[in-house]
Amino acid sequence: MAVKLRLVRLGRRHRAFFRLRAGEERFAPTGRFLEELGYVDPLIKDKTKQAVLKKDRIEHWLSQGAKVSPTVQSLLVRNGITKPAAGKKAAASA
Repeated sequence: MAVKLRLVRLGRRHRAFFRLRAGEERFAPTGRFLEELGYVDPLIKDKTKQAVLKKDRIEHWLSQGAKVSPTVQSLLVRNGITKPAAGKKAAASA
């Protein structure tokens, strides 16, 4: 079972809202999932309130070997949950 952390788009047209979910890689993002780990509302002006994440549960899934989508990885780096990947940092500075 390969667990993946990814965003699921909800909301309506021109009013996007995302939920961060842990689910098996083989299931659709909007299908079955194991746990909901937070939400992201990009239209909120205050940057500190845009993302509400369960840090302890995200760290638990990462310690269990969960894969992370690229968008979720940048979200976790921005919120201080993980550090940027060494390869990305070296490529950006070159």
